[in-house]
Formats: sequence, structure tokens, C-alpha cells
Amino acid sequence: MTSVDPTGSAVKLEFELLDRDCFFVDASAVADCRVTLEHMVNRSDDRLLEYFTVEGTAPDRVLSMVEETAVIDEARLISRGVDGGLFEFVVSGPCVTTTLADTGAIARSVLADEGIGEIVADVPAHVDVRRVAEQFGDQYPESTLTACRNSNEPVPVRTESGVHATMADQLTDKQQEVLRTAYLSGYFSWPRRSSAEECADALGIAQSTFSQHIRTAEEKVIGRLFESGVEQ
Repeated sequence: MTSVDPTGSAVKLEFELLDRDCFFVDASAVADCRVTLEHMVNRSDDRLLEYFTVEGTAPDRVLSMVEETAVIDEARLISRGVDGGLFEFVVSGPCVTTTLADTGAIARSVLADEGIGEIVADVPAHVDVRRVAEQFGDQYPESTLTACRNSNEPVPVRTESGVHATMADQLTDKQQEVLRTAYLSGYFSWPRRSSAEECADALGIAQSTFSQHIRTAEEKVIGRLFESGVEQ
């Protein structure tokens, strides 16, 4: 988890993406809908676990489109909306977030609406902005850099201040990853939308490992919440 460094700075890049090789762009065009990346987890087997919200088309249509793409190995509907839902994808192919991460940039938002993708990324001061833009363009030939400007938002960094950061710092990266995935998957919902086994499968870990991490994370967070002297 992160908070911000008031002295940090970044350059904000915005890309328009038309590459239909990207599933979220293609799906938004075919189904005339809006697709938004909510969260991404790096699995231990080098595949990605991604959560996308889809608005404007039937969930079954999204799942049928997944069957026709080679980059998504597994797909699951987490929650069904009036006209869309939250989906969980296990991805084995390249994606825009990893392309940016490989250059040192940080994806802020990833979405596509009716076949047009919009990517916003922050480039920290120590990273070569030109290299980020060129490498993204090389990977996605049908992309256009539409904006490049100084960001008014500080670059996120770890800090020891604040209740939220203090709680997060009690957790290991794996515990945070498991806790976040469980939350998005509806593990804590009532009725529960995902079982411990389904969450473990999504992360590519054993159910016993998932249960161990989730219980330890819960104990740490709840213990910190009720511990006397928590910073206000």
C-alpha cells in the first residue's frame, strides 16, 4: 500500500490505443461497451490476475469473447450487474500495464470505450520519458501519445505516517495481495461470491497457503484497528 511524498513529481502520459490485439480494446469495440481495469496481481507463475469492470453488455457475451482469445487462460464472472459485471481474468500474454512497468512507468488508469482505449501513466522523475513513450509505441503500433505534461499529483512512495499506511506496513506484500484479491473477488461479501478455493486458484497458490495468508492478514489488520494508541 502507498501514500504520497509531497516532494515527489512525475510526468503524466496519456495514450489513445486502437490495437485490437488488446482484449479490453477489442471487447469494447465488438460489444459496444466500456471496459475498465480495476486491479492487477502478478502471480507466482508469471501470469497476471486482472479484474475488469464491464459496462454496457451482457456478461455471457464477454465470457464468450474470452474463449476466442489466446492471451486469457481463465475467466470468471465475480459479480453480475444490471448490464455488465466484474470479471476475473488470468492472463498469460503481454498487457499495457506490464509494458509500462518494464520501463519504470506506473499505470494510473486503463480503460476502453467502444473500441478506443485510454491509458494514463505516471513517469517518475528518474525515468526517461522519451524511452517510455517509444517503447509503448513499439509494443502497440496503433497507439498515439495524446498528452505529455507535468503531473500535479505526487509520485506514490511508501511512508510510515498515517493509520492506513501503518496498517499496510504490518502486512507482507503477499498478505496484501491475498487480502486485496479476496476483497475484489467477493470473499468477504454476504452471500460470499468466491470461496477460498476459487481465490487460491485465481492466485495460482494452494488453498492452505491462501487461508494462512488471509488469516494472518486479518489478525494483523483487526489487531491494529483495536490496539490502543493507534495514530489519529
